[in-house]
Amino acid sequence: MNIYDIAKKANVSPATVSRVLNGNQSVREKTRKKVQQIIDESNYVPNSLARSLSVGDIRNIAFLAPDIENSFFSKILHGLSDTASQYDYNVFMYGTNDDLEVEHRMLEGIRKEMVKGVVLIPVTDNDEKTIELLKGLEKNQIPVVLLDRDIRGENFDGVYSDDCQGAKDAVNCLIEEGHKKIAIVTGDENTRPGRERLKGYRKALKEAGIEEKPEYIVNGHFKENMSYKVCQKLMELPDPPTAIFSSNNLTTLGCLKYMKEHKIRIGKDISLVGFDEIHELTYTELELTVVDRPIYEMGCAALELFEMSVRSMEEGRNKVLKHTSLVETKLIRRGSEILKK
Repeated sequence: MNIYDIAKKANVSPATVSRVLNGNQSVREKTRKKVQQIIDESNYVPNSLARSLSVGDIRNIAFLAPDIENSFFSKILHGLSDTASQYDYNVFMYGTNDDLEVEHRMLEGIRKEMVKGVVLIPVTDNDEKTIELLKGLEKNQIPVVLLDRDIRGENFDGVYSDDCQGAKDAVNCLIEEGHKKIAIVTGDENTRPGRERLKGYRKALKEAGIEEKPEYIVNGHFKENMSYKVCQKLMELPDPPTAIFSSNNLTTLGCLKYMKEHKIRIGKDISLVGFDEIHELTYTELELTVVDRPIYEMGCAALELFEMSVRSMEEGRNKVLKHTSLVETKLIRRGSEILKK
């Protein structure tokens, strides 16, 4: 049973049912009792979002992330939720599984349900359907904020990290230790992190006068299982690399799994530097050099941008410029970039 079924059974309008649910005193007592009886008999539980809509107070924000099991996105959710509570918002996280069809379906559903706004980590940076849906949301006064990944050439607010510089710092620390055969396990180039981190890798090699080798550039799609496979591909080359830069936490885990299974010792047989901390490694003996960034703070900044957009829309101001927040990265050296002979 939904509100329309109840209205039909009671021979009243959905608006009348809504008034009964919200305790509106304008409904005649006889009608109220009739509707309430049907509600009780059907064990109907009102949807909180629909209830918010009926009283004109939408406080829900949808956060769409590629992988809800990835701790990186959980940390972002933590920042989003803590800041959202200050503005009396609720944040709900949805996983797209890096699937465009799922992303489209979710955005279409959000448009129908009319949540307060959307924080999105898009699957790709150039999908026309996603762009169309996001523009439709903003046209209907539903703010959109992008996080970590951008959409190229569009006017959406966003929070990103300096991925290019972070990757360059990581590769430079390997170069400083004498490495010349440096590989990268990267992500898809139709995402900002994949594109920018590969750019930083190439910049570091070029500035050091090291020739770029195509066979040392492999795509792990930011997934653990794919990164395992391409790490194997690298290590089985006739002339394998002496060092690997892994482009995100899951990429690093895929490489670590392969190395452990094949008894390849980090710091003795090969060097490894990763992008993003992996908290669980603090419980192991592995001291991994990583590019760190303020993930929690990125979530906080995204919610602040969202609130800025809400206020702008409520004041009737047209959006002219997009607002972008770029956070810095920091290289934490722990020794895994060094080969100890």
